[in-house]
Amino acid sequence: ERVAGAPPHVVDAVLAVEDQGFETHSGIDFRRIAGAMLANLRAGEIRQGGSTLTQQLVKNFFLTPERTVERKVTEIFMAVLLELHYSKDEILETYLNEIYLGQDRDRAIHGVGLASLHYFGKTVDHLALADSALLVGMVKGPALYDPYRHPQRALERRNLVLRETKDRGYATMEQYAAARATGLGLGPKASTGTSP
Repeated sequence: ERVAGAPPHVVDAVLAVEDQGFETHSGIDFRRIAGAMLANLRAGEIRQGGSTLTQQLVKNFFLTPERTVERKVTEIFMAVLLELHYSKDEILETYLNEIYLGQDRDRAIHGVGLASLHYFGKTVDHLALADSALLVGMVKGPALYDPYRHPQRALERRNLVLRETKDRGYATMEQYAAARATGLGLGPKASTGTSP
């Protein structure tokens, strides 16, 4: 178990979808940044981000959401410093504990542990592969892929994460097929904004 409390398939799905080079880069991935820039230039708008998990963590923890060259340069320097001072497992664990995964009325849902309780009514160590894929799929847009408000969109995104997880070798064809065949598996939505 790489990250305390998180099943391996949560980590595998995050690495498959959010940062395939996480194990080898030093906080930044210039190839990924260049690819995102090229795709954005072709599209004429910003559609892809080239940020690594480390950069996302820096942006969420320390920086404003503005999109300027100065902020991006600061983000890159801070990501390299973070990688110099902390292990990959520490960075990944912090990312999983702090990532924004939705809103429960007046309370923000940060981290896969709280998201697991909120969406499935179970602790993170009991998440199935399909559950993990749903949560990881929500990283791209928690409101856009909210499974309570947009179940079909959330299901399609979950299945894409499952496919990426399989294609990257983190799940077998049998595991992929079984997970894809399941429904969203959501627990009943809490009646208040604060849950136990």
